[in-house]
Amino acid sequence: MQDVNVVVVFFSRTGATEQLALAAAVGAVQGRANIRLRRLPDVADEATIAGNPQWKENRERMNKEYVAPRETDAAWADAIVIGIAAGTDNVSPEFGAYTGKIGAVFADGSGNHALRASMERAGLIVLPDERASDALTQARLLGRRAAEAARSRRATTSG
Repeated sequence: MQDVNVVVVFFSRTGATEQLALAAAVGAVQGRANIRLRRLPDVADEATIAGNPQWKENRERMNKEYVAPRETDAAWADAIVIGIAAGTDNVSPEFGAYTGKIGAVFADGSGNHALRASMERAGLIVLPDERASDALTQARLLGRRAAEAARSRRATTSG
């Protein structure tokens, strides 16, 4: 059985979406994938971030614990799972490098339709939403399904 690689990319201000990203990463590992966990950098100005003490505190911690997505992630990955906070606009990474790969989206709250549409326009094979009793379970199941779909796709394209 070939290894598959899943990159989990997320944007989180206060840590809620980070928790979902960690659950998606666990799901990918349960699906027997190698993972990379990446955090999108903040695009807000310092005054905005400083106005929310929880954001400022978590940003400092997360900047120490995670790196931003890199170009090499696209070449390495068989699947990308992306998480955003509800109400986040214009934070999506460039998806062109992931064309033809598996894509999945989770959000802390609702509003992942625009991100899903961006991924589809870039040529990713976007998985449907997972249905689960809570957001953490939903993210974990989505990560696992992304790993399994990437493995299945790799098997059919290489054989």
